[in-house]
Amino acid sequence: MSETTLSNNKGIKDNIFGWAEKNLHVVLPLGLLLILVVFMGIIAPRFLSPINLIRVARAASVYIILSVGMTFVITSGGIDLSIGSTLGLTSVVMGAFVMDQMLNPYMGMLFSVVFGMVLGLFIGILIAYVKVPPFIATIAMMASYRGLALVHSAGEVRYGFPEPIIWLGQGSLFGIPAPIIVAILIAVFGHILFVHTRFGRYCTAIGGNEEAARRAGIPVARYKMLVYVFMAALAGFGGVVLTGRLDGTQAVLGDAMELHVIASVIIGGTSLFGGRGSIVGSVIGALILGLVANALVLLRVEWFWQRVAEGVIVILAVMFNMWREKKLKEMMSN
Repeated sequence: MSETTLSNNKGIKDNIFGWAEKNLHVVLPLGLLLILVVFMGIIAPRFLSPINLIRVARAASVYIILSVGMTFVITSGGIDLSIGSTLGLTSVVMGAFVMDQMLNPYMGMLFSVVFGMVLGLFIGILIAYVKVPPFIATIAMMASYRGLALVHSAGEVRYGFPEPIIWLGQGSLFGIPAPIIVAILIAVFGHILFVHTRFGRYCTAIGGNEEAARRAGIPVARYKMLVYVFMAALAGFGGVVLTGRLDGTQAVLGDAMELHVIASVIIGGTSLFGGRGSIVGSVIGALILGLVANALVLLRVEWFWQRVAEGVIVILAVMFNMWREKKLKEMMSN
């Protein structure tokens, strides 16, 4: 083999390893996803069937939608524990307008998103202008919004929604389930917004060093507020998709969903301490957790133990994030 060929091969290897090191936040969760797929394919052959994989993707679609918004929130240095309650509240209010007041279903879907934005605006004002810590503000609203959902619905379950809403959760286009198509479109939109717009760059700057961002002329308070508005808008839309999928809505919809979404984002490479995030990684993280949930079902693990597993996964995700942050700092210092 000639020296030129050896040199070219070495250059290719260096480029590959250089790219992998630069994109460690995506490479690691992608590797974990592949390992999980292979492992589950060995111990549960049904796992790799096309029907089951489509089922996993459909189940993960709402989490992918919410993970897009949560990536912006955590990258900006915040946290949002209210998204499950926001989803539940927007869903039951939309259900009441559509089913009881005969509101046009398309207007009902739009209303759910706008109402979510209003709920997010309130949280954003508390955090950005009143200076309430994100953890306190969102956990308080998590309780309040869930309580409002319970009060509004009075325990009533609504079902039999119009076709447009049902299609969004159960329909398909060219054989691809509608929730998967919607999740892909929102993920692509979120990636463009995160990487190629001022909104995404400012979120990263604020999470990396808020004081430096302020001195650079970035309107920090405004963008911190907008992050929660965007997150809640996606929660409102996620509520529509989930309502269509179940053809029903009730006050407990979205319960504990925030844990799953936060774990997805952290596994996907977004720094828990802000300043760095990845929409692609968050999508992979949501798929990983979707595969884990599906695997537990196939292995006939009881539902109560599945909830235990969710908590363990959150802890492991945080530990994984801390280890990854340490490795990235070591790489940057070398």
